[in-house]
Amino acid sequence: MELIFCGGAAEVGASCYLLRIDNKNILLDAGVRMDSAKDSLPDLRIIQEKGGVDAVFVTHAHLDHTGALPVISREYPSAPIYMTHATKDLVRVLLYDSLKIMEQQEGEIPIYAEVHVKQMMDRILCFSPEYAIQPFKDADLKVTFYYAGHIVGASSIYIQGKEGNVFYSGDISLVNQYTVSGAAIPKLRPDVAILEGTYGDKLHANRQMEEERLIQMVGEVIDRGGKVLIPAFAIGRAQEVILMLKRAMNRGKLPRFKVFVDGMVREVCRMYRLNPNYLHSSLAKRVWKDKEVFFDDWIQPVADPREREVIVGLSEPCCIISSSGMLTGGPSQWYAEKLVGDEKNFIAITGYQDEEAPGRQLLALVNAPCEERFLALGERRIPVKCQVDRYNLSAHADKTELIGLVHALSPRQIFLVHGQEEVIQHLGQEIQADFWGRVYVPRNGEAYDFRIGHPRKQLERALIPSLNREALPGEGDIETLWKHIMDHGGQKRAYSLEELLKIWSGKEPTQEQISKLADVLLHSDYFEPDSWRPFLYRPLSEEQVAQRLQELQGPMEVNRMLALVDEFFPPETGLYKKGARFDEKVALLYFKFPKVAVQKYRDEIEQFEKLTGWRVELNRECNLEAAEDLLVSLLPEGAYLSGSLSYYRAQGYFKASIEGDVDVEDIRKRFSEATGLDLVIEGHTEPKTPEPVAAQPGQMEQNRAFRLIEETFAGKPHRLYKKGLKRDEKGPYIELTFISPEIGERYRDIILQLEEKTGWPMRINPNPNQNEIIKLARRLLEQKGLRLKKNPGFFQLEKEVRIVPVDDWDREAFDDVKKEFESYTGYRLVIEKN
Repeated sequence: MELIFCGGAAEVGASCYLLRIDNKNILLDAGVRMDSAKDSLPDLRIIQEKGGVDAVFVTHAHLDHTGALPVISREYPSAPIYMTHATKDLVRVLLYDSLKIMEQQEGEIPIYAEVHVKQMMDRILCFSPEYAIQPFKDADLKVTFYYAGHIVGASSIYIQGKEGNVFYSGDISLVNQYTVSGAAIPKLRPDVAILEGTYGDKLHANRQMEEERLIQMVGEVIDRGGKVLIPAFAIGRAQEVILMLKRAMNRGKLPRFKVFVDGMVREVCRMYRLNPNYLHSSLAKRVWKDKEVFFDDWIQPVADPREREVIVGLSEPCCIISSSGMLTGGPSQWYAEKLVGDEKNFIAITGYQDEEAPGRQLLALVNAPCEERFLALGERRIPVKCQVDRYNLSAHADKTELIGLVHALSPRQIFLVHGQEEVIQHLGQEIQADFWGRVYVPRNGEAYDFRIGHPRKQLERALIPSLNREALPGEGDIETLWKHIMDHGGQKRAYSLEELLKIWSGKEPTQEQISKLADVLLHSDYFEPDSWRPFLYRPLSEEQVAQRLQELQGPMEVNRMLALVDEFFPPETGLYKKGARFDEKVALLYFKFPKVAVQKYRDEIEQFEKLTGWRVELNRECNLEAAEDLLVSLLPEGAYLSGSLSYYRAQGYFKASIEGDVDVEDIRKRFSEATGLDLVIEGHTEPKTPEPVAAQPGQMEQNRAFRLIEETFAGKPHRLYKKGLKRDEKGPYIELTFISPEIGERYRDIILQLEEKTGWPMRINPNPNQNEIIKLARRLLEQKGLRLKKNPGFFQLEKEVRIVPVDDWDREAFDDVKKEFESYTGYRLVIEKN
């Protein structure tokens, strides 16, 4: 066995490893370097000198693992290329995008043409993870993909041959993400392991805490009217960030605001939806129900480049998610150039940054003095005034996880790749300190020739004999296949589509057969996608099958029906309660805004009724608390709800009194769109600049009085939100607005002193700033890691803000928040029963 490192050793980029085993040359990945200052291709001369390539196996779609495939395939057209189905779809998107970029670079000759990409794509063979592929008729070699986490379709590769067994991790993540689950590597017994070491010298921050930190920062920027730019890798990171923001808005942790998705991200999201079996099971179920998982009314793709000027010119705050993730090109670099000059804006770096990337430059400026904050883009030096910060949302394993993987696999030889040299040297020392095997940190161009005296024996699964049927199994044949598996004791594990077809016919399946069986199984009463790895199908137990068949004869069992409610109507639909009238087989669904829900989810309701046999009945009345929370979220800074929102059920409208500068028509329109009901705003007129009032004898000039008030309250712990001149039957007076009148009363002595100094009568605004009080409650709780099930409720008469926790809270932490909240607002923070 010989292992040759053509690229990707002691670097991140151009991953390309040639394995010579059992007289076959297998190429593991064929990537390019993303740094334009370096030669983009791996060392292809070594491959040529070693006799070329018999087969190529690809771990995942990122260009540092696939960008050289058209060149390799052009040179070795008889070598088939193996990858998962999702990886093929993503590779197509990335390589055709690379062609466009190469065409736009003046003076540079592209390394391949469109014809080479097309020919290469025609040579790809796709297989599911956990199916043993036998790529050669004249060699007893088996190759298996295993789920690697990282991005959709990403796999590790396991090669079993007479000369030994080799495990190649590719890029691997052991932690669950929103889009994909963590890696699923069984108890393998490799002789040799090739492991990535991108973050081999680091311990990742807690992912949930990093997400909360990013969400909090985004909320602060939106509140101050700024724009957030999140440069993100088009595959993987962008989708994670989209789902993260969407979830935060749906749960009330962020207000509703526009999120624009630009660059290649839009097409990649489409590819994700085409491959639901490779997604996290919760997303897969939504896609199978034909639901959109990434975009909605607030999160929108940028379809036309001309929209970009409009986006950066918007007066309202927004967020932009765009490729490239390192600001090396793509729309993200253009947006950065437009946004860095405004201190209200913010750029969040969420992924790996090459040493020369503009994203790395920005990170270096985080703590730099203002006069030294410049971003170099080509010949230009652009002043950076906006905030910048880094958030660790890595989709790579860290040091602890990699060391754990080493001990789980326990290989004899370990080769560390895909990391900066000093990083993987550090990782190598850490592993070698308490591991008996040999650890190598190879360099590009090095070859390792070794003989495995006694290759480790593998744990083999018991094979289920084939039925040797000729035709593809249809809906009527699935019961026969299921019974055959159950009769041979196979109910305890899940099966790939390829394995099920081989059990059925005894032959290697075609891509068309695999696709057809997937459609059949999706509606089967005998198999279901595995909850952890939806690309595998698990046979149902006899009890489960009997229950499903019984349900076909009549309405679904009530508990299963209620469980399906959550799948059809997740929290973002506005469903807050469910129930049933068992005798009548009626499912009771309570939406916050039923008039909108009945229109918006008409198709889902119809599908639900058809699937379950239960008739759906919706509540008639709006949820008043949800309507009040919605209205508060629509108010601009400085405006607030005066008193409570009133609901006139019989007449079908809401009525509210709002203080502050607001666009009445805009709020009414947005409120009506969300609830389906009208909003009447009582007696609101646009505020006018008060005419100067001549000071009466003994009174200070008006503007001087205002300045004195500002100076007096400048150092106080509570903010004075507003001061203004008002009149009543007694004449003009100055009104002082605090977060609540209770806080204002704490400054009664100071206000009396100001009255004496200025000669002006002063009064405290009797209305609390509901919007600010609720925002403060959310912020203080989130800072302590105390998560809410829904938005806080505001109760002015009781002087309370009521909250519902997601789970059990740290009592001491909550007591601290209660004290701080009451000291800032004069209101109590109360936990109400859910």
